[in-house]
Amino acid sequence: MDAKSENSLLHAISDDWTPLGEFDVALSTLEPEHYSRAFVLDAIRHIGDRGWIRFGSFTGNGWEPWDIPVERAVARIADGYEGRVGYLRMDPIEVGRSEILRAEITEAGLERLRQLRDPYDLYGDPWADDPLSRADP
Repeated sequence: MDAKSENSLLHAISDDWTPLGEFDVALSTLEPEHYSRAFVLDAIRHIGDRGWIRFGSFTGNGWEPWDIPVERAVARIADGYEGRVGYLRMDPIEVGRSEILRAEITEAGLERLRQLRDPYDLYGDPWADDPLSRADP
């Protein structure tokens, strides 16, 4: 994962609990030459290993963190858990709707984002040419 992707992901996560689908779309857009599900899982592991996110998911009680090691969290995402289908076996249409993961940025992640600065200021809007992602009439 390059610095631009790292910056863009942290920026997205800083806004709200970020679902798996957002990681998938961002990395397929920002690094199409490297994109694969394994690449997305490696990117999630990368930012998890650095302590920049907390892993969790939505349950009947709202968002609940997983207090488990990063490798176990990535395995949950990849392979599924508690009857949820994992990312590696998900139908492509299900990835965008999946609630198998919701990542929350940590203080360390916010600090890293401050160091990297706003990705829109540095790199522009990566979705500027996509009419489906813009709100203008």
